[in-house]
Amino acid sequence: MHICALAIHDLRNLESVQIEAGPGIHWLYGANGSGKTSVLEAIFLLARGRSFRSATLSPVIRDGARQARIVVRTATPEHRLGVQRSAGEWSGRIDGRDCGRVSEFARCLPLVLVDPENHQLLEGPPAQRRSYLDWLMFHVEHGYLENWRRYQRALRQRNAALRDSAGAATLDALEASMAAPAAAVDRCRAEWVAQLAAVLGDVQAEIGFRLPRLELAYRSPAALEGDYLEQWQKNRERDRALAHTRDGPHRADLLVREAGRPVASRFSRGQMKLGALLLRLAALSLQQRRGQTPLLLLDDPVSELDRPHLTALLEWLPRQASQVWVTAVDPEPSVESRMFHVEQGKIQPML
Repeated sequence: MHICALAIHDLRNLESVQIEAGPGIHWLYGANGSGKTSVLEAIFLLARGRSFRSATLSPVIRDGARQARIVVRTATPEHRLGVQRSAGEWSGRIDGRDCGRVSEFARCLPLVLVDPENHQLLEGPPAQRRSYLDWLMFHVEHGYLENWRRYQRALRQRNAALRDSAGAATLDALEASMAAPAAAVDRCRAEWVAQLAAVLGDVQAEIGFRLPRLELAYRSPAALEGDYLEQWQKNRERDRALAHTRDGPHRADLLVREAGRPVASRFSRGQMKLGALLLRLAALSLQQRRGQTPLLLLDDPVSELDRPHLTALLEWLPRQASQVWVTAVDPEPSVESRMFHVEQGKIQPML
């Protein structure tokens, strides 16, 4: 799958932009603040329903405009996707029909994003790594989303029941409804982390980053329905005092180690950046092995990597089936790509 055409209207400093695209690498270059990262933001917003740069949508909409609009046409498979976003409203269409589910856009336009905050995947809290796993599971495992939704819905109900001092019968029923999807989520994550670890090793060897070999493991409070039921029942009074559920897949973590010890205690900041990048590229490669070709969005890798590691990455990218979108201050003559110069919200293809 790749984007054939991209239209962006009223997003940050991009008033009206049309880009014709194709397979391979697309290199967007220009001065800081020119609007090149906003192109990646538009693609991400269309696919995920939110910005990766702002927690709210108000800063995303161009000053003086009521809403931002993004339209994409893809090939292999062919789709036409469009969304309109204002500060408080969202509307979308897929292939001419109204669509209000972000998951459908995400499935039509799978992507992997690497931005300057990517190091938080290793340095940040477990929620960062759970989100990484959940999006990967969404794309590679049929049925995962439904189990995740069932668990989240039951978890919210149990938390509300704890706050309302509900009785044992109510909690028994809620915990029974939580146990099966909780175990299914854990089981799926653990199985795919094992496969991800193998792919991570392959990607690390292919690219040749100078980094110790990374080890992955999935850690969860329990693994089986009965284990969770026992924990929830045993810890009800503690959870009542906290007014939320402490045990479950929502507290799990993806452990990243080197020689059996957490990378956070062994790696430098530069090594953490490389490790987090490898995790994203491993997710990309795993999806490719499943017959998918997600987009790869790389925001300013030139500033994030030293020259040897950047060169290794740029030599690896053309061998991938995925369409790649890269932002940088300067063009990169060594890379065979479609070049676009971005200046003050205007985008000019360079022949």
